[in-house]
Amino acid sequence: MKITKLHVENFRHIDDQVIEFGECLTVITGQNSTGKSSLLGWIAQAFDYKGENETITGKKFKSKYIEIFRFCKEYDYDKKYKVSLHYKHLENKEDSLLNNHTIEKIKTMRTRHLPVTEKGKERYRVDFDEGKRGNAIDFPVIYLGLKRLIPLATKKKISKKNVELEEKNIFSKLSKEILILLDKTIDSERIKSTNKDIFAMKTNKYGHLGNSAGQDNIGQIISAILSFKRLKKELKVNYNGGILLIDELDATLYAGSQLMLVENLYKLAKEIDLQIIFTTHSLEILEYLSDKVGNFTKINYLELKDSKINNKINPKISFLKNKIKSDTGQKNKIKKINVITEDKVAELWCKNLVNGTSLKNVLHIEKGPISDGEISNLAESKHKIFEEVYFVLDGDCSDKYKVKKLPPRTIILPGLKPPEIIFYHFLNNLKDEDDFWIEDNDLNLVKQTCFKKYRSSDLSTVKRWFRDKSFAPLFGKGNSRLFNRWKKSNQDLVSNFQNEFKKLIEESTGL
Repeated sequence: MKITKLHVENFRHIDDQVIEFGECLTVITGQNSTGKSSLLGWIAQAFDYKGENETITGKKFKSKYIEIFRFCKEYDYDKKYKVSLHYKHLENKEDSLLNNHTIEKIKTMRTRHLPVTEKGKERYRVDFDEGKRGNAIDFPVIYLGLKRLIPLATKKKISKKNVELEEKNIFSKLSKEILILLDKTIDSERIKSTNKDIFAMKTNKYGHLGNSAGQDNIGQIISAILSFKRLKKELKVNYNGGILLIDELDATLYAGSQLMLVENLYKLAKEIDLQIIFTTHSLEILEYLSDKVGNFTKINYLELKDSKINNKINPKISFLKNKIKSDTGQKNKIKKINVITEDKVAELWCKNLVNGTSLKNVLHIEKGPISDGEISNLAESKHKIFEEVYFVLDGDCSDKYKVKKLPPRTIILPGLKPPEIIFYHFLNNLKDEDDFWIEDNDLNLVKQTCFKKYRSSDLSTVKRWFRDKSFAPLFGKGNSRLFNRWKKSNQDLVSNFQNEFKKLIEESTGL
């Protein structure tokens, strides 16, 4: 089952607005006091899972009414709100799988004031489909509200439960990836307080009381994901997906972890057939997702105009930046980390290597302000001007640092030679029938013509070969076609470089 849209016909200052949902990720962003959290509440309210399955902390896959809404007697009790949830449903799963057929349905929710109950108290409740109670959608949902952000260490009564997490290896792996803690061992421990029953992170140096707010937040999000993984395993063919709702996804997280979290949520949403819907003000997250919008990802921006809410679906990132900076007082993005490479080729190569990772959005990479090959001297300099600068050296520096330690904040590109030499030999050894070569054009950019004028492999000849403009269609814009073909054949080297770079950032900044 997939929800497609939420039609808010009448709710407080929202009239006739539609929220669209992506099949994997949905962002609800916008100005303060526009009803973002309330919209998550309406989505959660539409579901009431009837199965006996429980989350990894022993809870039901549904949210209690009191956890979501606080209706005001003065302003809400005399109102009749109406909200409709649209969804695609497999009426007959076996038949639908064969015919790829789904049925469009609508679940309508209306509020109703009950002046006096049998206990002599007033009530304000939500009914479904023409006043029928108990007619919510039978589907699993987890709602992570703002209460999860209350620090665990502030609680007076905290007890440890002797429960080992079945999925502890996955918990550890995701924790390290999202928090970029590649050199730490992370285990889990079950903790219960007055308002939390969670799996907290534990290392060989500290336990749950040493968890930062970010670790606590990530631990709860990962726990929700693992609950759905377990549910899928238990239900097998009867599993039809689930919905995870997260209020203020980015809260307590620095930019790098925000992006790693979103990367992982997208992959996991596809893997477990989840729809993950969250609110955020993070410009980093919005910029990362803005060029991914489509069937799988949707962005909804809520704006207050003339005391009414207007929703803009999938707006341009320039629009979002201007609006959110104005609303939250953000003047600039989080300061990027400056990275210097030896030359322009190394700059383009380094940018390509980090493309598709969380590093892309936190690093500012450019060639050094000195002649080629002298960047290692800057890296070894102890001048204060370079205290926050990172250095990327060509592979031929590897021999130099075999016998002595690399300078701080320094990493070496993959391979043992300058990039041009590496790509020269790589293409020279590529088979004639490889898809990389381009035969169907006037230039006939095949292996023979590529090296016809450049037989020598000395560095000066290879550099001229690399700069030859006639190879532009073959190498691609910014050499991306060449770089990507090399990466396809050297995935381990690429992965090692990315992981080492992430580790270097974490060690140097403490992030």
